[in-house]
Amino acid sequence: MSASSPSSATVQALLAQAQRHEQQHELQQALLQYVQVLAQEPAHVAAWLRIGRILLISSNWTQAINALQTALALTPDSPDALRMLAYAQFNMGCCEEARATIEKAAACGNADSAVWVLRAWIHSSMDRDPQKTLAVHRDWGRRMADPLTRAAKPLRVTDRDPRKRLKVGYVTADFRRHSIAFFMLPVLQHHDPAQVEVHVFSSGKEDEVTATMRPLVPHWHDVVAMTDDELCRYVRSLGIDVLVDLSGHTMGQRLLAFARRAAPVQVTWLGYMNTLGMEAMDYRLTDYGIDPVGVEAHYSETLFRLACMASYSPPVHAPLREEPPMLHNGYPTLISLNSSTKLTDEMLAVWCRILQARADARLIIMVKENTAEAAQAAMQSRVEAAGMPLDRVFVMHQQPLEHFMELGHVADVALDTSPISGGTTTMHALWMGLPIVCMDAQRAIDASTARTLQGLGFGGEVARDADDYVDRALVLLNDPPRLCRLRANVRDWLSRSVLMNYAGRTAELEKAFRLMWLNYLSGQVRSTDVKSDLEAALHEFSHAGPPAGVAAVVH
Repeated sequence: MSASSPSSATVQALLAQAQRHEQQHELQQALLQYVQVLAQEPAHVAAWLRIGRILLISSNWTQAINALQTALALTPDSPDALRMLAYAQFNMGCCEEARATIEKAAACGNADSAVWVLRAWIHSSMDRDPQKTLAVHRDWGRRMADPLTRAAKPLRVTDRDPRKRLKVGYVTADFRRHSIAFFMLPVLQHHDPAQVEVHVFSSGKEDEVTATMRPLVPHWHDVVAMTDDELCRYVRSLGIDVLVDLSGHTMGQRLLAFARRAAPVQVTWLGYMNTLGMEAMDYRLTDYGIDPVGVEAHYSETLFRLACMASYSPPVHAPLREEPPMLHNGYPTLISLNSSTKLTDEMLAVWCRILQARADARLIIMVKENTAEAAQAAMQSRVEAAGMPLDRVFVMHQQPLEHFMELGHVADVALDTSPISGGTTTMHALWMGLPIVCMDAQRAIDASTARTLQGLGFGGEVARDADDYVDRALVLLNDPPRLCRLRANVRDWLSRSVLMNYAGRTAELEKAFRLMWLNYLSGQVRSTDVKSDLEAALHEFSHAGPPAGVAAVVH
């Protein structure tokens, strides 16, 4: 068919319309346009790929798999199609199939950064060995980030005053309805303008949460349209001293701007609990609970430990039911609130054992799919395969935040996932008054809930293994007075905890940035703990100065 034929012209027009809809996040309209393209050209590979992508964004895994398999039948070695298929398979609980698919994608000669990132995520989600986690992330770094670091133009730093007001830049796509916002809002509210000049480099879609956060930031930069190279040059032009990544290997990240050495001090924090695997990221902000002494070799970054790695700011709409609903229902209700990507078949089997041991208990599994139909398609067969009593297990699709925060009205106990545990979800569950059953672990990403409960000294049960997990869940279900005490006191307890001491946490963060800056100026990593004596470090630097041979250039 000639390029100038009427059919070809129609297809080009439909593709242009679909792309405009995608750019404006009008996904259903874009989907309809791509379907019309296929009505004209059933073998149009790009249309099948875009349909697969839209279905992935909509968490419609089953239909996404069908579309992507069609694309692969037309182009078997498409790394993009293989990557998206692996992601859909992983979300459906088909982990081994996902691992095989992403390995096939990585074997393609033109596999891009997204392929290697997903490969690292899938492998590290299936294997708890921290050294293997580091290895697969370094595979990405060696291929995608580190060559940019070696080729980067030298960064010249002229203002080397150890006591100056530091220019701190936060790079994120998630200052919106996203978990990062709940941790960062109090930081933005409590930064000391005498100590830091705050910049935000935002590369995400804005919403009402963005509108709340934006007035708190003196220098807000919308960088969504910038390439990573342009972003790097822009950050350099502003003279940012400390650049903080809040995304890690998640959607909207700008790690390849960091790889080009955008700032003298580069830090990753909050957005990704595994190592990044890149040479140019200097530090990871953490604490001794999440990363005890001895785990340093599991990270490509230098660990810098705060007294507490994060603050928590609860949602505005979060009504608390004063009594556990089991007292009124006559039966207990368990609930899983974590993303469906964290639900393994092994975890479902453990939950099945709890339901078998407590014959009147119900279980709600809330997953990330956006519709009830998609949620059922993703989970029903897995629930059946786990042997769960179908009359007592209910699959719920993703809820808007205001409805999510009301789930404490229908549930009594929250069940955390393993190996990968909850993060923000854990804090939300506690704020609802839900005690949590979780599994202890070694890696930070697996032990997040356990360390939170251990650090707080309340909020649920930390199990050693699967048998202990079942036993501890049953202990909670058999102790209604304890559930009542938690609901009566949890918000007061949390409000007085380190997690909600916003001024203290932010002051520690600013001290950490200052110590990192002094490390850079001295050319040595002298401080990696916020407990370090800052005045002594400043005094030492002022008298000793930088060692001989240290130039004001970062490569």
